[in-house]
Amino acid sequence: MLLLVFAEAPAQKAEPQPTTLPVGSASIAEFKGQISIRSPQGQTVSAQPGLTIAAESTIEIEKGSLLLNLADGSQVLVKSHSQVVLKDPSQDKGFWLELLIGKLIAKIQKRLGATPSFRMGTPTAVITVRGTRFSVDVNKKRRTTVEVFEGLVEIQGIGALGPPVMLRPGFGTSVERNQPPERPHEMMENLREGPEGRAGQPGIGGESDRENRQRPGTQPDNRNEPDNEPR
Repeated sequence: MLLLVFAEAPAQKAEPQPTTLPVGSASIAEFKGQISIRSPQGQTVSAQPGLTIAAESTIEIEKGSLLLNLADGSQVLVKSHSQVVLKDPSQDKGFWLELLIGKLIAKIQKRLGATPSFRMGTPTAVITVRGTRFSVDVNKKRRTTVEVFEGLVEIQGIGALGPPVMLRPGFGTSVERNQPPERPHEMMENLREGPEGRAGQPGIGGESDRENRQRPGTQPDNRNEPDNEPR
């Protein structure tokens, strides 16, 4: 079964934001566990509900989860053993964030008309969407795995020739260093409904499976130690 975010553990909830977030920043909606935030100036910032985190800040999660509200209304759930850098999409590569290692689940606001697509990066891939729900996982070898629950997601390998791969709901792909994305594969049946589960409740949902659920015909990813965090 799939459960809502933090359904089985008390969560610290944020108050509604009184002002619009600066582009490239994010606010903390909910969190639990050990969260480390480093500002662009290198200062350590304590996590608290409603905190606005500036662009170019680095977020590390040893054990726990962090739900972020982005400036465009999107939400990103960052899981245990993850490191994320917030980015200003008006600068450099046009990324909203970079996942350096670990796992996140994103629910991206739909883009209409000429509004630029949402883009994020990993060490081996560039991911582009115009409104969708998907997950991204980066292991210690920098292998990126993307799975789509809703909408369409484009994945392009970094430093590799070849066209991007377009994923539709129920499919995933992986990208190795300096390689194009692998041919899309069908996701496991109980993950097709996405992190919100079959109930379709609003907000980003949490997965009831382990962070490194093994797919048929693949080798287990031993990036993390057994995950004992409360579900």
